[in-house]
Amino acid sequence: MKKFNEKQILNIIISKFGNNNMEPYIGKDDISIMPLDSLNSSSNEFNDNKFLAITCDMLVEHTDVPPKMTFEQIARKSVVSSVSDLVSKGIMPKAALISLGLPKSLKNSEISRLINGLSLASKEFGIDIVGGDINESKEIIIDCCMFGSLSSVANIPRRNGACIGDYVVVSGIFGYSSSGLKILMNNLSCPDSYFRRRSVDSVLIPSPSYEFGIYIARYFSSSMDSSDGLASSLHELSKQSGVNLLIEEDKIPIPPRLKEFLSINNLDFHDLVFYGGEEYNIVGTISEKNLVEVSEILKVRHLKLYIIGKVVSGIGRVFVLTSNGNKKLLKNKGYAHFT
Repeated sequence: MKKFNEKQILNIIISKFGNNNMEPYIGKDDISIMPLDSLNSSSNEFNDNKFLAITCDMLVEHTDVPPKMTFEQIARKSVVSSVSDLVSKGIMPKAALISLGLPKSLKNSEISRLINGLSLASKEFGIDIVGGDINESKEIIIDCCMFGSLSSVANIPRRNGACIGDYVVVSGIFGYSSSGLKILMNNLSCPDSYFRRRSVDSVLIPSPSYEFGIYIARYFSSSMDSSDGLASSLHELSKQSGVNLLIEEDKIPIPPRLKEFLSINNLDFHDLVFYGGEEYNIVGTISEKNLVEVSEILKVRHLKLYIIGKVVSGIGRVFVLTSNGNKKLLKNKGYAHFT
């Protein structure tokens, strides 16, 4: 029998342990939201004034740590993943629990550098690390459980809210992180030193779309981050919303010299732009009315929003209009554990 993949395992967990009373706020998303107050006994409804947003992400050395990543950068990456999940919903991270699995072979200086990396990340993102656990393991494992608070769930975009006529938008450039990983793994040739440096930095020092998420995400009808790949994120929004997405390949923001990099190394455009993952950009859908409303915020905050397509009627598929005018079904492919 074929083994379950990561998403299938998660779905089984949700079906077994999901609280039906919390259905609007918990489920197939990277975050869970629960009320801090008890249920209103008379109406059996949540008091809509105090909620806790929770997410967790586990970094495992052999799958998540590329060559040349320092101990400080390893620790920071473990925090970035959870920060990205929260801010993609417009929720400001507040605190975290960090659990460490450490091999006996680690030197004291290396352990100190990991802890220093966590300290620097907590200051960078304004997060209090309030506890956790430490255990022995065969490799470095860091589990980050992060919390944010909110007064209402009304404006939290889930994955199932995309509506026909909405625009499909992203917060940043796609292609640097996939290029950087290939450069680190295989020492590939680059068009210039800037492309190499920017690509490698995007892997070793990833940046979540923090400000974009905090100020813009609440205007979205649906959203998630792109840590598993642009294609995977698009398919997830499309499937859960029960609509099709029509993406224009030429409108996807890519590095200026990416096509030169592809040509030099005989690489495929879709593999790097759609299927790579770990950009930590935000992928979302937004109505035309809200797009007009956020334009001033984008201007004041010096933020960029890229329109890459539209939401159309359908049954949960993603199509791409290529540069030569062909319409193709986009493969639902990206990074997933156990595949």
